[in-house]
Amino acid sequence: MQSIKEFVKTYYHLTSVETSIVHKDSEGKIYSSNEEAYKAIKAGKDVKLININESALDDLRNMGIESKSDATKFIELLNYLHGGPKKTKSRRNYSDAEKAKVVKAWAAADKAGTSKVDFCKENNITYQTLMKWIKEVK
Repeated sequence: MQSIKEFVKTYYHLTSVETSIVHKDSEGKIYSSNEEAYKAIKAGKDVKLININESALDDLRNMGIESKSDATKFIELLNYLHGGPKKTKSRRNYSDAEKAKVVKAWAAADKAGTSKVDFCKENNITYQTLMKWIKEVK
């Protein structure tokens, strides 16, 4: 099993390449062009096409990160440990006055022909929330 530092050193270049299919010989050397790979084959090396993304995912599995969920949790932990962005509260509590103001704005938007979905997107609330507030006001 390789260390995280070795993993990053091996695979970080994937963030800036267009393709993950590469030529690799039995000694682990990666060839950056078809011409280089062809020369190596002519020189007697055993060169194969590999999907480097799959190799990276296999190495992550060997390190214990077996799913995208595991990777996300690991990244969140690293961000937390290094003072990076923390999860923010996604819910907001509205006062009764704010709810009434939104419902009043909806009534005006409805008369203007705005759909509920569009109104909700513009006001950063869910459709279900708007419907609940409309019923509460009645």
